[in-house]
Amino acid sequence: MIARILYDKGYQEYVEAARIIRGEFPDVEFWLLGKIDNEYPNHVPETIVRQDHDSGVINYLGYVSDVRSIIHKADCIIHPTFYNEGLSRVLMEAMALRKPIITTDIPGCRETVEEGYNGYLVPSKDVDALVIAIKRFLSLTEEERLAMGKHGREKAERQFDVRKVIAIYRKITG
Repeated sequence: MIARILYDKGYQEYVEAARIIRGEFPDVEFWLLGKIDNEYPNHVPETIVRQDHDSGVINYLGYVSDVRSIIHKADCIIHPTFYNEGLSRVLMEAMALRKPIITTDIPGCRETVEEGYNGYLVPSKDVDALVIAIKRFLSLTEEERLAMGKHGREKAERQFDVRKVIAIYRKITG
């Protein structure tokens, strides 16, 4: 999970899902990258993040300015946000780097996923659905995971290529 460390970004859902999955699959790691945004009213206090890290449920890596090396090491990007935002940059980066994604079925996230093809969509704030999606991902073979990542890259090139976006913008603005 790569996000500002806010409850609205799905922090609690991510940690609860991690706790459940690690109970059944203790070797699965759940990394968390991002800044603790003390200015935001619904931020997660650093004491809570440290407690979850120290308990081994998550591995909090802190803020990283260039997430590419971490994304390359990950098997999947999980983004359980319910924060009202535009198209998720994290998800587009994951797709560009050929990583399957698990995210919420909300505007800005749902546009990045073709269910079962390059990732999975779950209802927001639904830990049980998130756990099911993670288990579905864990049950995939390495070849299926690689194919899912490849499909995400193809979708990113087809729909989100910056040159296409600029061409549309220029057409609109004349």
